[in-house]
Amino acid sequence: MAKARKEVEIAVRVGNGPADVQDVLSVLVAGGLNVLAYCIYTERDDLVILLVTDDALIAKDALQSAGFSCKANSVVLVGAAHELGSAAIIGAHLGLSGVEILYSYASWLGGDHSIAVFKTTDDERAIQALEICPQARAAA
Repeated sequence: MAKARKEVEIAVRVGNGPADVQDVLSVLVAGGLNVLAYCIYTERDDLVILLVTDDALIAKDALQSAGFSCKANSVVLVGAAHELGSAAIIGAHLGLSGVEILYSYASWLGGDHSIAVFKTTDDERAIQALEICPQARAAA
């Protein structure tokens, strides 16, 4: 099994209140979708929620049907041990391999399993580099 794969991340821009985040996540739960990883940050007066789910197409359709504006981005998803610094080591491996990382975030899946999400300038090169990274595991 491959250690890393391309995945689709959904970017949702919402207002700036806690209810906005809850509304987005509620749509996904109501659709029976599993959120593998997410990241929230503020940009100007809005919150941006980055989501990787178990079915990006259904997630995007559900969110758009609920009135949310969504954008799909290509990212690289890689499994990692849930150990101190494992995602940072994987990121450093990508950097040393010449892969430019635009941003990254990680999520704990339970037990000793985590995943890291990397937005890079060259996903194919990132996937190749991660195949030889000892800290990388197969993504969930």
